[in-house]
Amino acid sequence: MNKLPVILLLIFLTLLSCCNTEQVLIIQDEKPQMEVLSRFLQEKGGLDVQIADQENLPQDLTPCKAVIVFIHGELFPETERAVIDYTKNGGRCIVLHHSISSGKAKNEFYFDFLGIRLDSPEKSRFPVEPGAGYGWVDPVTLTIVNLNSNHYVTSHNITWEDQVLYTPSDNPGVEALYPCLSLDSSEVYMNHKFIDGREKTVLCGIKFLDERNGQLFMQDRGAWIKDQGKGKIFYFQPGHRPEDYKNNIVSQMILNAIEWVR
Repeated sequence: MNKLPVILLLIFLTLLSCCNTEQVLIIQDEKPQMEVLSRFLQEKGGLDVQIADQENLPQDLTPCKAVIVFIHGELFPETERAVIDYTKNGGRCIVLHHSISSGKAKNEFYFDFLGIRLDSPEKSRFPVEPGAGYGWVDPVTLTIVNLNSNHYVTSHNITWEDQVLYTPSDNPGVEALYPCLSLDSSEVYMNHKFIDGREKTVLCGIKFLDERNGQLFMQDRGAWIKDQGKGKIFYFQPGHRPEDYKNNIVSQMILNAIEWVR
């Protein structure tokens, strides 16, 4: 029996399987956190995940099922343009943690693209009050509150075992029990201000006590979705340490954002 046709068929099926693997690109400037997330996305989602820094971006992002942005410091103008163009042309952009922070304040288009404003970012290291200027705290025990329990991103393959009392910041709101998770020794960003009205779909809130000034923050800024051009933007605030992504709820929400079909 001639085994050559069988061998060729096996090679063809292998190549076809490789071609059908869905590609996700992570653009980062802090790799340890993204290595944890990448393993989860590959093991649980069967995704082909590539991790790149800004100096080594692919010339064409179009083949990517999703592009994840995890930039702590400077967002290069070339990266900014590439991510915006990719998203507006139908891509899925997932923005994580400090990708909305003062390090991007000088970018020309980025915050308008996100529909976000940071007031007085130069003062962000100092304590702030709810609704005032932009600020951050590290370390802190951060509670992520599920405000949209019926959404695919917050529910698919996820069990929220804890609850917390929370008053939505979209006032007037009423205090109620909501599903939640807590992250120890994490980092939080306060007073992200929406500039696009109600274009965003809010998924999660944040709750924490700033012990520097005794202010209790409850803000609907923990996770959200925004249509942008033909594509979508997703934002998830947790993710300061590798341990944040070892929380299965955090990483599963990101996987759900990649897989969700509306």
